[in-house]
Amino acid sequence: MFQYDEAMRNFFQHYKFQGDYLLRKVFQDQFVNFIQKILKENELIVPIPVDDSTITSRGFNQVTGLMEGLDWKDVLINQRSNDSLHQFQRSRRERLQQDSSFILKSGCDISGEHILLVDDIYTTGATLRQARTTLLRNGATQVRSVTLCR
Repeated sequence: MFQYDEAMRNFFQHYKFQGDYLLRKVFQDQFVNFIQKILKENELIVPIPVDDSTITSRGFNQVTGLMEGLDWKDVLINQRSNDSLHQFQRSRRERLQQDSSFILKSGCDISGEHILLVDDIYTTGATLRQARTTLLRNGATQVRSVTLCR
């Protein structure tokens, strides 16, 4: 939807890294409306999950915060270990070479599903590609993605 420029860097610095959860409201309606417009019939909305240590320290998933009001399915787990670097702490090369930290939640059946994968920021695309691979390996038929910024 938007270019990831200096203004967006500042927004995400406050929203994600300083934990200002109320800032989700700035783009929430626009993002939700955009997703609703591009969503295909029978397509599942799946947000990129954050790992447990991020939830503990931040208190929220920045992606699902931007999606308030949408019906989405929580099917992925981010298993990033506590001693592993976050994506924003890695170089482009490191991001592209990193193994996937995503797994499918136990008991989730996505066989034959068409999925719209949602994330906040697209930089190298590594996160979305890793999640997409996990979804396809677990039976999804099609995976598209949308992000607030690129």
